[in-house]
Amino acid sequence: MKLQSTLFIICIFILFVSGFSQNYVDLAKVSHTQIPNAGFENSDALSTPITQSKILTSIPIKISDSLAFLTGVDYELHNLKLFPISDPVNLSVITAKLGFNFKHNSRLSATYLLLPKLATDFGHLKSSFQIGAITLFKYKLNDQTKLVFGDYVNKEFFGILNVPILGVYHKSKNKKTEIDIKFPIIGYGDYKIHKNLRIGADFLMIVRTFDLAKTDVNDFYVHAASNEVAAYLQFDLFKESLVIKAKAVYSMFDYGVYGDNDGTPFGMLGWYPGDERIRLNSEYEGTLGFKVSAIYRFQLD
Repeated sequence: MKLQSTLFIICIFILFVSGFSQNYVDLAKVSHTQIPNAGFENSDALSTPITQSKILTSIPIKISDSLAFLTGVDYELHNLKLFPISDPVNLSVITAKLGFNFKHNSRLSATYLLLPKLATDFGHLKSSFQIGAITLFKYKLNDQTKLVFGDYVNKEFFGILNVPILGVYHKSKNKKTEIDIKFPIIGYGDYKIHKNLRIGADFLMIVRTFDLAKTDVNDFYVHAASNEVAAYLQFDLFKESLVIKAKAVYSMFDYGVYGDNDGTPFGMLGWYPGDERIRLNSEYEGTLGFKVSAIYRFQLD
């Protein structure tokens, strides 16, 4: 993987973001990322467009004042060339979210989620199943600030991936400044410059592994790192129930191809001890692109 990628930490899929940290619940999110021209290292004249399209849904069902059942389904599609001279491939992930949020006391709450998924080019599904789980605790310091800590584990195609999580959520008393960080996975900070307009920056660090199952590539898998930083404009519409973001993105996307039996026993924080895998394709160069997203948000107050 690229040195710059490992400096950031490559991990997991986007956290299930429920309103238990904030005063809202994001019920659905649609996003599309377009990288027009991602170059291959050591191949100056060759490049590939990369697209990532995602639909994320979250459904919290209140059982009692202290307990809520959490569910939802996420889907994402990656389209790109894996080799400088090859046809583009479609890599898909379908993830189910099953768990609950429990309010332990007035300050401490926790989210527990099971995350089964299929990650493949859909040549067949026999070897594409993965299973993961996340535990996320939130501790309320005051009405404006909450601490976040937890852990994520997933059985990837290269081995076990483990990611400790540490973060903070803060919203100023005047509600103009908002910060939400779950390091090393996702985070943003923005400032309201008009009634319906915010300006901000964010980062996203995700690891995916996809089983390549079609006839000509069925002995391989893809280890993808979708790392990005972005600046954005956010439009809050219909009393902030619809949120539109337009982003300028610097992508550090990388999609390494490895043999099915080429793995490493453990990965954490971008560190893969004993990793002697042989990469079969070129690394990708960082480049600029754009991203748009729409969020349907249910306000709790």
